[in-house]
Amino acid sequence: MKHKISLFWRGKLRPVLRRTAASILRVLPIPTTAGGIPTKVIWDAAEWIRETERRRPSPDGKPRNWQVKVRDAEEIAGPPPRSIESPIPQIFEKYARVKYPELTVTAVRRGRVATSEGTVLSPDDRVFDQFTHTWGDPIWKNKVFQKPGLGRLRRREGTWATLVVPAAQVNVGHWLMDGVIRLSVLEAAGAAGQANFIVPEMLEKNLEPLEALGYGPERCAGLDEGYWEADSLLIPSYLSTPGFIRPWGVRWLRNRLGVEDRPAGQRRLWISRCRARYRRLWNEEDLWPILERAGFEKVELESLPFRSQVDLLAQAGAVAGPHGAGMTDLLFAPRGIPVLEVFPPEFINPVFYSMANSLDQEYYFLTGYSPAEDRNAEGARDLDHFRLDPQKLTVSLKRMGLFD
Repeated sequence: MKHKISLFWRGKLRPVLRRTAASILRVLPIPTTAGGIPTKVIWDAAEWIRETERRRPSPDGKPRNWQVKVRDAEEIAGPPPRSIESPIPQIFEKYARVKYPELTVTAVRRGRVATSEGTVLSPDDRVFDQFTHTWGDPIWKNKVFQKPGLGRLRRREGTWATLVVPAAQVNVGHWLMDGVIRLSVLEAAGAAGQANFIVPEMLEKNLEPLEALGYGPERCAGLDEGYWEADSLLIPSYLSTPGFIRPWGVRWLRNRLGVEDRPAGQRRLWISRCRARYRRLWNEEDLWPILERAGFEKVELESLPFRSQVDLLAQAGAVAGPHGAGMTDLLFAPRGIPVLEVFPPEFINPVFYSMANSLDQEYYFLTGYSPAEDRNAEGARDLDHFRLDPQKLTVSLKRMGLFD
């Protein structure tokens, strides 16, 4: 009973009360520094900069708000996925040809960052649409418009660059794919050298990738669920919408980590989710004789430091495993190797298909099945544990040339 009450409170009642309080605050003329919430949006950052600099020019004539372009928009197409299953789900189609946005670095004097989603606000409480990920929803569904206040505003001296992205606090894959990789934009603009960095939290999983790239923890501070204002806030563009991996950023990351030119190795790696809370491959032990015969070794990446993960994947000759954050480490695997991803039955998410295409890897996929007894207590089908037919695995490995 206590569990059901807790689920009802967290899943239904509390969100309703928070949205109700936020809707009341939205119509009141209260600034965010006094407990209010934002009510307006800046749709065009470049236009806002021009207008702000015109109305409030700096005494020394140097712009305090600016934007510099790093890379043009581009469209890139990749090959379709491979599978013994037919037909190929339509969702793969939108990941096969992707339009990537123009990349910029923007500086906002007294710019603000709020909540774990890293939403960027102007000094006059307006939300920048250009710098806000909404997962395809209207911007008004962003957390800053739904919370009953943003909390106490904390001011930071100096120049700070935000790397905070949605879901980074709960998924290290999103932190790496969407957050850390924004450093490529800062470096291309020559803006990373003197900046400090706003990260989701001061945890090893967030700091280790930055340290591997030469940015130590002394230059970082964790936003958590806070509300910050910097003397000068640097906002590097998102390289793409979540789930789409931009080849330009992948090359930057691999070059910086020293794995871009590594040839295919000999190790066949099975990335296990045996310790995961959700989407665990329930019959992995039953599949292991097949995988072992095919030459795979089981790895649990969550037990390894970041640099060890990079070095391990750089030795791969093939990679396979169930869908999950661990597959993010395909970023460090050699170009052109075969990859097999196993999906839960009702959660086909082609993010790693996009990643494999950016690395010219031969991407294959399979879909499992989910008996009622494997489903999670929360009832969300996309989080269910699942199973995979051993025969399908055998046939797929043969198709990939990995099983005699």
